[in-house]
Amino acid sequence: MELQALKNRFGIIGNAPALNYALSVAERVASTDLTVFISGESGVGKEVFSQIIHALSNRKHNPLIAVNCGAIPEGTIDSELFGHEKGAFTGATDKRKGYFETVEGGTIFLDEIGEMPIGTQARLLRLLQNGEFIKVGSSVVQKTNVRVIAATNVDLPD
Repeated sequence: MELQALKNRFGIIGNAPALNYALSVAERVASTDLTVFISGESGVGKEVFSQIIHALSNRKHNPLIAVNCGAIPEGTIDSELFGHEKGAFTGATDKRKGYFETVEGGTIFLDEIGEMPIGTQARLLRLLQNGEFIKVGSSVVQKTNVRVIAATNVDLPD
């Protein structure tokens, strides 16, 4: 897609070389099924880049969901992402699908990934490596076909 057409489609204004380079990278990775990590300061449009990658991908006809990992309490994030079984914890009166199950075939954008609890990071790593996850309160391994795009404004190596 021509660069200006891409900017127009997604409401991007600007012509800085770094912006144009980032857009060209987003366009190139869109056709792959690679996990993508986006870093940058707050307000630079990381979520827009996830929308661009999804819209230009083979998954564009499937769902895209954005999850703010910093806004989900530590005690419930595993249930939100991976789902839970009935009775898995107090208040779990029904079985629930998590985002990785409901977005099957699509893309999940994990914003503020640096705020994700370490235990959840370990579960996410298994999903990224094998496409497998286990619901909270279950011992059954489930498979999923979801593309993950993660973003943070935190300097993770620090």
